[in-house]
Amino acid sequence: MFSDQMEVFLHLLLLFVALALNGVLIHAIFWGITFTVDEAHVRVRVYGWTVRKVALSDIEWAAYDWVFWNEHWTNTLNPRKMVLLRRRTGLFKNFQISPPSPPDFLKELAAHGVTVR
Repeated sequence: MFSDQMEVFLHLLLLFVALALNGVLIHAIFWGITFTVDEAHVRVRVYGWTVRKVALSDIEWAAYDWVFWNEHWTNTLNPRKMVLLRRRTGLFKNFQISPPSPPDFLKELAAHGVTVR
């Protein structure tokens, strides 16, 4: 009897852990990702930790655009909130992000010397 209860408990525990991990992943994708520009890089951060950065000197141009083949760091499905950073180097030259305010983000990139189309 005890082993039957333990077996049910372990199955429910695994289900709960799987649901909790999915919840954390969904929250990280849609609300935990932020984008910042500093003196040298555009940084992609998840809960404040830098997970990807692109050097401003490596950005050929930036645009309020979307392309199919890209390195994708977005937290929305809305194509009107996408900013495309075209890099000079790398396997994937198109770097797609979705800042909260694309026009303000592009102005900030322009202020750092990046060509905006």
